[in-house]
Amino acid sequence: MRSTLKEIGLRFLQGKLFGMLFDKVFGYKIPEFWGMLSLSWWRFVYRDIKIGRNVKCWGSVLISKSPDSSITIGDDVRLGSDFLRAGIAVYSKLKIMAFGKSRIVIGNRVAMSGTSITCRTTSIEIGNNTIIAPNVIIVDSDFHSTRPSENRTYDMGYDRDKGVKINENVWIGMNSIILKGVTIGKNSIIAAGSVVTNDVPDDVIAGGNPAKIIKNIP
Repeated sequence: MRSTLKEIGLRFLQGKLFGMLFDKVFGYKIPEFWGMLSLSWWRFVYRDIKIGRNVKCWGSVLISKSPDSSITIGDDVRLGSDFLRAGIAVYSKLKIMAFGKSRIVIGNRVAMSGTSITCRTTSIEIGNNTIIAPNVIIVDSDFHSTRPSENRTYDMGYDRDKGVKINENVWIGMNSIILKGVTIGKNSIIAAGSVVTNDVPDDVIAGGNPAKIIKNIP
């Protein structure tokens, strides 16, 4: 017993035990507690949000929606929105924003960390078992017209919005941007730092700006 206490004391002095406790408490339990409160708050604010079973969240998320839009989050989803849990994220907060009559659907067993999803008028769908790394942005709109600069502030280009569909088992690497009108096929991987402007087929690795097929996945 004395040797066990001595060993624990030695580990504490060496920082091992303290480091482990810090990681468990500040890196996991406290962010999970704030995440639970955050999801409960948004359920209260937006009564029509659908959040599935066994959804876990680390850190507070930002959710914004108009009365006519819809947000659905499936079962067993993991949401990382904390600077310790999203270890490689520059911007760790997770944002889900739906405007107008738009629709955001996040499938079952999806994992996201420090992701920004903004749907203005159409739909953004994320398939089951998809992994989305930190600092990824997904949008259905350019948000401004491509016409000359004097019109861009006033012509918001609503008629040019296009929906996004990410199929099941996709992995999107960190710092990638998924732009309007894109469909990503099942099982495909988007390399880190990619800008996806066109459809990506099933079972490939795509990357670059604009993203192009690098190779097939066996």
